[in-house]
Amino acid sequence: MPPSCCGAGYFRRLRRALPEEIDVLALELPGHGRRYAEPYLTSASAVVADALARIEGPVDIIYGESLGAYVGLALVAALSEGRRPALVAASNVPPARQREVSAADVATSQAAVATFTSMGGAIASEVLTDPHLAAGAFPMIRSDLLLSRSFVECVRTTSVPGNVTVLAGDRDNSLSGLHTWAAHTTGRCSVEVLPGDHLLAGSNPSGVADALLSVLSEV
Repeated sequence: MPPSCCGAGYFRRLRRALPEEIDVLALELPGHGRRYAEPYLTSASAVVADALARIEGPVDIIYGESLGAYVGLALVAALSEGRRPALVAASNVPPARQREVSAADVATSQAAVATFTSMGGAIASEVLTDPHLAAGAFPMIRSDLLLSRSFVECVRTTSVPGNVTVLAGDRDNSLSGLHTWAAHTTGRCSVEVLPGDHLLAGSNPSGVADALLSVLSEV
């Protein structure tokens, strides 16, 4: 599951860093990437249902980055038939430590951008400096912030039986208290800090690939 405001194409570099025999399904939300013509979703339950409809066959690992970490946690909990996949949650604090998005936070494009960046999100500089691009990006930023709020409410107390691996970039200053991800599993929780930014798979695809292969060797 990709970060906010990203489509499946975000994982292109990570796909290339993984061995060819690894089957990767990069999901994207309505309104994002190739699904740009579809309406945005701001409900966690609607996103989980959409994602479950696109998953076929068994899953060994769910990797979620930034907002995708919360989507991943909800998906692991929802995949109740048979063995649940391991969760690799990257670039996000545990749900209970996340900022609660308010109506004022998404009232204007300026407020939404400020909220988004305060939560670690990265927006291209040309979007920030071009009023037309900023206006066009506002609906996606706003919907993803509202979706983050919905997922925080949805998974705040969710616990799964499988192991949880938490990844963080050493240049990501938006993260703290990562050890408290342990509250979301009855299994083992480990935290690994890798060289990289908030967009970890984009800044360090080989490091993320190695971490995923390590987790895969244990499932």
